[in-house]
Amino acid sequence: MTGGRTLLIAIDGIDGTDLERLRRVALPEGAATPRRLRVLPGGPSEAYPSLVSVCTGTSAGRSGVPTDAAFDPGSPSAGLHWYADSLRVPTVFDAAADAGMTTAALQWPATAGSGIDLCLPLVEDLRRYRERWTMARETSSAAMWERHLRPRQEAGVHLSSAPPDALVAEIAAEALAGGRIDLMAVRLAAYADAQRRSGPDSSAARRALGDLADRQQQILEAFSPGAEDRVILLPGRPCVAVRALVHPNTALVAAGLVRTDGPHVSDWDAFVMPDGPYAALHVDRSAPEGTAARALQALSALAAEHGLCLREVDDGIGGTPQTDVVAVLEGHRGTVFGQAATQRARIAGEDPYYSGPLAVTDPDAEVTAVATGPGLPADGSAGSWADLGVSIARSMGLALPGATAQGLRDRAAAPDGP
Repeated sequence: MTGGRTLLIAIDGIDGTDLERLRRVALPEGAATPRRLRVLPGGPSEAYPSLVSVCTGTSAGRSGVPTDAAFDPGSPSAGLHWYADSLRVPTVFDAAADAGMTTAALQWPATAGSGIDLCLPLVEDLRRYRERWTMARETSSAAMWERHLRPRQEAGVHLSSAPPDALVAEIAAEALAGGRIDLMAVRLAAYADAQRRSGPDSSAARRALGDLADRQQQILEAFSPGAEDRVILLPGRPCVAVRALVHPNTALVAAGLVRTDGPHVSDWDAFVMPDGPYAALHVDRSAPEGTAARALQALSALAAEHGLCLREVDDGIGGTPQTDVVAVLEGHRGTVFGQAATQRARIAGEDPYYSGPLAVTDPDAEVTAVATGPGLPADGSAGSWADLGVSIARSMGLALPGATAQGLRDRAAAPDGP
């Protein structure tokens, strides 16, 4: 295979100032002039649906991954969308493989069980697998296991104590040194995790940012981009401090639409699935007539009490085979929604008994990806996550069969937007 390679590094929870610092590490002076590609507010703000939109070119509702976590009202710890069988449309990895390209994806959502040559999804699904090495072997690609994971197991590495981002950067560098990879997608998540756990301005978050710069440099040095290669640094929406934690399912319990058994959900007709600063109201298709109206009434009262926006939808986007999505709750900046049905309806961030995350992504923030290499859109071009994915695929000479987006557009040439 000839032609340029593509390296996509997704960085959860980073803002523009910190991204500029990382840009100087990744794309030093003298390199090709970087383009700044804008992802506008709107659409998903959490990592999994955003990155799946990038690699499919379609909206989160149509991709099969509308939220970070899989829909499972009975289990708040059901797990994230790790598996490729969640997808409803092909990905850029599929298109690259069809074109004879070698692909790699590390810590990337919805890739376990895919045909990616070097796949390390870092699944954390201890309900299905009894121990982590078995889980890694069963969910990673055969080549990833043989070349990079089994040697570590035989050397006595304990996956439970290996920081995921450090492992990802180390294996990415190894893989790049081992031969040509035409498309590599790497996700680094520790910085956002540290902000959620300890707060955006915490010492833990600052340490995580320093580690992030080191790991990014480790990957970039191994990639060693040439003039024909593309490098895209893709931040997720930046994190902001949580101001309020809201549990909308408590309102549905009070309305008799969710039944509980102790702290667990035992049965439900409607259920609110949170996704960071958003929450989608699902209604079971087999529920009695009038269920949607009752759920909307219950959530309208909650929204009025706490200053939330309850936006009705009429196309069911983001639903499941069992449910339709009839509305979305949107909070003010710094609101995070919980899934539990038995906690207090609202816990303020300054409450000493506060038990939620300390940071959440900002859905209203614009994101600026930094990119170099041939075939990419003009500096300042803008659009959605899906538009960005279409443009990246085009720069590689690929088409995304399931894409619904048109690609990023030059705002100077199209002032009314994409």
